[in-house]
Amino acid sequence: MRERDRSSDRSRGAAGVRRVALTGRRGERGASLIAVMALITAVLIVGAALFALGTGESDIVEYGVDDARAFYLAEGGLDRARSWLEGNAVKDPPVYPSSGEFADQILGGGEYDVVIEQQASANPWIVEYDVVSTAEVDGVTRQIHAVLRHETFAQYMYFADHMDAIWFITGDSLDGRVHANGHIRLTGSPWFGMKVTSSQNEFIIWQDSDPIFEAGYELGVPEIPLPITHDLVNELSQEAALDGHHAGSLSGSNAKYEVELGRNGNLGYLSYRSYERQGWWGYQWSDWQNVPIDATNGIIWFDEPVYLKGVLDGQLTLGCSENIYIVDDITYEESIPGHGPIPGGNDILGMVSAENIIVAETAANYDDVEIHAHMMALHQSFTVEDYTHGAPRGDLILYGGFAQKKQGAVGQFHHNGSLIHGYSKDYHYDPNLILNSPPGYPPTGKYLIVLWEDVYPPVL
Repeated sequence: MRERDRSSDRSRGAAGVRRVALTGRRGERGASLIAVMALITAVLIVGAALFALGTGESDIVEYGVDDARAFYLAEGGLDRARSWLEGNAVKDPPVYPSSGEFADQILGGGEYDVVIEQQASANPWIVEYDVVSTAEVDGVTRQIHAVLRHETFAQYMYFADHMDAIWFITGDSLDGRVHANGHIRLTGSPWFGMKVTSSQNEFIIWQDSDPIFEAGYELGVPEIPLPITHDLVNELSQEAALDGHHAGSLSGSNAKYEVELGRNGNLGYLSYRSYERQGWWGYQWSDWQNVPIDATNGIIWFDEPVYLKGVLDGQLTLGCSENIYIVDDITYEESIPGHGPIPGGNDILGMVSAENIIVAETAANYDDVEIHAHMMALHQSFTVEDYTHGAPRGDLILYGGFAQKKQGAVGQFHHNGSLIHGYSKDYHYDPNLILNSPPGYPPTGKYLIVLWEDVYPPVL
């Protein structure tokens, strides 16, 4: 019995061992299969996610590329509008279209449309256009809106058509745009606060000089021609005769006009008297005439030399068929002594001479002279009378700018910058001229972007 019992127990024990062993191998295989399936599923999920992510990123990259291409295409449309307007502006006579359009223009794998509309202005001398350029590339649309205004010579602080042997020197400070169609000569460390351009391919620089160009420079740019003297004289004198004021020719070779702005405290007025031959009595002065500036179109023209001084209240272009002589300070009513015109002020003076604009050798001008104006000398220069003689006269303080046919001298200097005769330059640009030129001022044929915006979402 005991033996059987042991045998039976061993059989059961053996059988029990086999059952336990068999049950254990099946569990391990099932767990491995589940783990493998879970791993495959995870890999598939990750792969699908990476595929979706990759596809999404690819779409984003493609959209970004198309968006950038559409933006630059819209910019190209704006450039085309500007080029078209400038092409019309340099025609003889200039053309200022009321509107224009470039539709369905295909370029660079996309398409653009440009709409150009001239804007009405309360200022009859301002020509301004509203431009909308819309571009599409592969379903992505970008739109740019800009306002373009024709540029006049008042946007330049210093402009010279021909450059003679006259140098910018140490101590010269020009904080406005400078352009020359000829060579610019530099010695020492003259300072230029805004961009300097020249149609020549090089500067002429004295040895060991170090000019300072805060906003850089560009050489070899296209020439900007001054207006033809005869044409501009006719245009401005006719405008003056129409709705401004025109003081005509006088008798005698020494005839002239004495002109004062704000004479005897009468701000807003231009006063003048004439000096001419009166038969056998010789030369005599006339009585003063007082012209309210705001009762004119802003253009007053004289057919004889003008001797000018005073305080301006208003907006005026004073033109002359002969020389204009500055005999004392010319300042704005809206100005701060020692600091020039008030920012945002409305006083604007333009001077246009068919010959020269000359700072006269007068007692008042022997100890500095201050001028608030933009000046144009169509045939000759902005210069100083007898600048090669006498003791130094101090500073020629200018708030504004000038354009001249030939570069004029205002003094004589050693190459070390020390003044010998005449004036030292103390030139400042009047920022009020950036968007507000003197009445009837001639355009350069170029357009300024005075407003630019990226329209989002595009207005279709």
